[in-house]
Amino acid sequence: MQVEGLDIWRVLKGAGVKYIYFVIVDIYGRPRVDIMPIDMARDAFIDGVPYDGSSIPAYSTVNRSDFVAVVDPSAVYVESWNGGKAAYVFTNTLDGNAPSPLDPRNVLKQALERAEKRGYQFKIGVEIEYFIVRGNPPELPERAGYFDVPPGATRKVVEEIMENFAAAGLGETKTHHEVAPSQFEVNIPYGNPLKVADSILVFKIMAKAIAAKYGYIATFMPKPFWGMNGSGAHTHISVWKDGKNLMASVKEPTQELKWVVGGILNNAISISAIVAPTVNSYKRLVPHHEAPTRVVWGLGNRSAMVRVPYYGGKINRIEYRHPDPSMNPYLAFAAMVLAGLEGLENKIEPPPPVQEVAYDLQGVRETPPNLGAALKYMEEGKIARELPSEIVKAYLGVKQAEWQSYVQQYQWEKTWNTITPWEYEQYLTTV
Repeated sequence: MQVEGLDIWRVLKGAGVKYIYFVIVDIYGRPRVDIMPIDMARDAFIDGVPYDGSSIPAYSTVNRSDFVAVVDPSAVYVESWNGGKAAYVFTNTLDGNAPSPLDPRNVLKQALERAEKRGYQFKIGVEIEYFIVRGNPPELPERAGYFDVPPGATRKVVEEIMENFAAAGLGETKTHHEVAPSQFEVNIPYGNPLKVADSILVFKIMAKAIAAKYGYIATFMPKPFWGMNGSGAHTHISVWKDGKNLMASVKEPTQELKWVVGGILNNAISISAIVAPTVNSYKRLVPHHEAPTRVVWGLGNRSAMVRVPYYGGKINRIEYRHPDPSMNPYLAFAAMVLAGLEGLENKIEPPPPVQEVAYDLQGVRETPPNLGAALKYMEEGKIARELPSEIVKAYLGVKQAEWQSYVQQYQWEKTWNTITPWEYEQYLTTV
């Protein structure tokens, strides 16, 4: 590991990189960075980055705060949109000599290792939706719709994001204008969930920086405007064993696909606070705006919580439509992997797939009405017991404080259908 890290440092220095941003992921899924000039960073690639864990939300207390973040040499991204002068290098935090259970990257790594010990490899890809807006409270700079050619107001931003996507190390992708005005979707390439989670963070950094260059805000707030579609983070999942995609079939879903769906639907309500983690998330989860409100699945059915893509009758994955871009992708993917693994191991059969518009269904389970309810379901659910107890306790603590901050100022029953100034302040530029 040390030699490999030093090799990466040499490559970055040779490429003209001037600064290294060592990334530590916090409990919200936000990047915290220690910035070093390239020459000074050499030792950090070998020995790790020492830092004050008590200053990272929920990591530690002031009396036990000396942590070391070790470099992951497979997680390096160059800031191409800023001339390639800086590189983002992801780390994993050690507590002593052991992986810290409060580091979300460690949590996801452990969930994936658990699946691999049982012979399964989970692969994930994510469709991230976001808005390009101006100001706070936000205004829409254009009024285009689904698959429209981006108008001049947003076109330069989108094109520059696309120009830098592969150059930054994120892989090949595509994008399009989404249903709402000034809303776009980009595909985070399919692969190892840890790499995909890292890529989401880098993409957010990049999109925000490029939008700001043109005087705009790229916001990943789930529901910045009432009365139109919010932004989802539709997560495509497949499960592999011995090099074979267990979900690949024609016409009819495989048994393994059904079991994974069963596991996810079985746990969907209890992991809602992880995949839809903000007060604002539950204003997205309302009927008739392409966000799921019923815990059901269907073939090619975008009103269902889990959709099986069914182009020409070919099947190779599932799409979990519950998550939104405010999620901590490491914790969210860990929860999804554990839920899917439960379905496979316990052979959980899902209910029959639905063909109807799911919003009209009665007598089926529904998504929690708000973050407060979602946190109670999480606390009582099985996946919370499968994740490290330290991070679950910390996560519930920060999210319950977030919910209390909202309800001290607003009544949910009176504000569930409006976007408040508190939400813009909390989420417009931070998630």
